[in-house]
Amino acid sequence: MKRAGMYSLVVIFSYLIGVLFYKVAYSVLSISERSEYDLLYTGINLFFIFCVVPAYFLIVLILKSVNIQSTAVYALLLTIFGFIPSTLVPFMGGFGFIFLTPSYYISEMAMLLYAFFTGTAVSFSLGVKILRHYPALLK
Repeated sequence: MKRAGMYSLVVIFSYLIGVLFYKVAYSVLSISERSEYDLLYTGINLFFIFCVVPAYFLIVLILKSVNIQSTAVYALLLTIFGFIPSTLVPFMGGFGFIFLTPSYYISEMAMLLYAFFTGTAVSFSLGVKILRHYPALLK
């Protein structure tokens, strides 16, 4: 029971760090208050809960089964996994190839998504590393 609780805290912590990265990127990019990028935030929440969290755990389990314990490798693979949905946003929105241009990959929307998924990936991998380094937390 305690193990599930600790991993739940890692998920919540990684989500909050992702939100922090998203908000910082929003501020750094000086996105106007009237922009529709706040609507993007709702989709990110749902996608994180139902797709990203299970995939993060699956990736960590696969890496553990092949005996790869490096936090840097975890963070890199989870970040790459996060960039995949970032590039597929035009398809998920039903826009198809019309918005998938080279300029999309450096657009404000893409930067916000990159920031969120990078924050969640790095913090999730650090959380998993901490739980593995201190097994007493799981007992």
